[in-house]
Amino acid sequence: MKSLFKKYTLLSLVACTALTGCSDWLDVNDNPNTAEKVEAGYLFNYVAVCWSGNRLGGDSYIPISMSIQSQADGGDNYGGWGEAYYEISPYSTGNTWKHYYSVGGNNLQLAIEQAKNSSPENVNAEAQCEILLAEHVYEASMLWGDIPFSEAWKTDIKYPKFDAQEDVLNGAIKILDEAIAKINLDDKNCIDEYDPYYKGDMSKWYALAHSLKFRILMTMVDADPSKADDIKKLMEERKMISSSEGNMEFQYSENAGNENPKYGIIAKYTGGTNLMFYAHNNTLKPMQKYNDSRIPRYFDPGFDGEFRALDTREEVVEDADNNALSSAISAYLYRKDCPDLLFSYQEQLLLEAEVYARGLGVAMDLTKANDLFREGVKTACNYYKADGAATETFLGNLPDLSKLSQDKAIYEIHLQQWIDLMDRPLECFVQWRRSGTHGNEVPALTVPKEASAKELLRRWDYSPDELSGNPNAPKESPKLWDAMWFDK
Repeated sequence: MKSLFKKYTLLSLVACTALTGCSDWLDVNDNPNTAEKVEAGYLFNYVAVCWSGNRLGGDSYIPISMSIQSQADGGDNYGGWGEAYYEISPYSTGNTWKHYYSVGGNNLQLAIEQAKNSSPENVNAEAQCEILLAEHVYEASMLWGDIPFSEAWKTDIKYPKFDAQEDVLNGAIKILDEAIAKINLDDKNCIDEYDPYYKGDMSKWYALAHSLKFRILMTMVDADPSKADDIKKLMEERKMISSSEGNMEFQYSENAGNENPKYGIIAKYTGGTNLMFYAHNNTLKPMQKYNDSRIPRYFDPGFDGEFRALDTREEVVEDADNNALSSAISAYLYRKDCPDLLFSYQEQLLLEAEVYARGLGVAMDLTKANDLFREGVKTACNYYKADGAATETFLGNLPDLSKLSQDKAIYEIHLQQWIDLMDRPLECFVQWRRSGTHGNEVPALTVPKEASAKELLRRWDYSPDELSGNPNAPKESPKLWDAMWFDK
């Protein structure tokens, strides 16, 4: 099957899919800098639409999933993604930077001001916007490391300085703490109709804020071991999300213009058949080891009904009649109404399992870790609607962490975290970098032969526009393989 387009034509794909659905869903605030009285809920919703459009479109989903090797490109006759060997388009970096700062961050700041100035003051709406803002700050730092923060979004500062990643992440935690303190569960005034995540259920927002804080702390703790005390406090308080009802999701639909951007890419460029994204051995092989019940939910079998993965840049295997035998990422994950999952209960459980396995602020307890580990994996299987009987068999195949060494138990947890995040590339990228010291990450990745760099990718280049337009920006981007502060 010959490629339907050259990889270099993806510049147009990246540009057109970055904000899929925004103009169809909402026609508000095209220029937020001139909008002084737009309702906070409108701005909040606009950010949510554009945020998931970026996360799941050509600007983020493709370059991150390919470059971190959670998915395979099938070689030049199929996907042929340059991102698989670290050729990440400046359109991707530029459009994504613009989302976090011009679209997301700027609109959220405006929404916060509108909520503050409303009569009466809408403290819950402020908190909702601040929680989204903290997550924007966190995600941007996970891609670029040091970023504008303390001087960002200030109308009197034209050229914001770049803050150290440690300060940025501590700042995101401070924003979450302020949001938590503001939430008033007895006050019905909040963003509800325009809240695509929880429809104004502030108890869920309260739990989410604690869980997002937990995730940031888990990202920071290797570089700053003192964060273990804050992790311990969160574990003891039990205020984080406690069921799948607390999942943070942006829900797409089957309505024209409101489909998942991943579906849009496949529909537009390959007629609805996935010829561009394939199972990677980094994910499928460890799933096959334990007969993981998610395999048929994650991947479609080859023409002969078998599941086969590829290595990075490996060509799709075909039979004598040119039928693909390699497994593509499933149509289930690329369906029209597939949601953007931003935080999940299985992620929460697996992080808690890691806390006990590593003894982060708590006594190491591999029995507790095992219980949380198994519940997290089961929750993940249920989320993807895996066959129930197959899930029970799979769980029976998993090792009992309490019977393993500490290092092996941690390895198994990290492996399941990687598998769970396969279709959430940014989160998967963060998880891989924090899963071990350099050269000991889970799973072990290899540098693509075509890559000009001979080390594994650990960050993105800064937006070219920011480098050229902001005199306080670094003179040049760090190298793609340069580790960030958190990446110890």
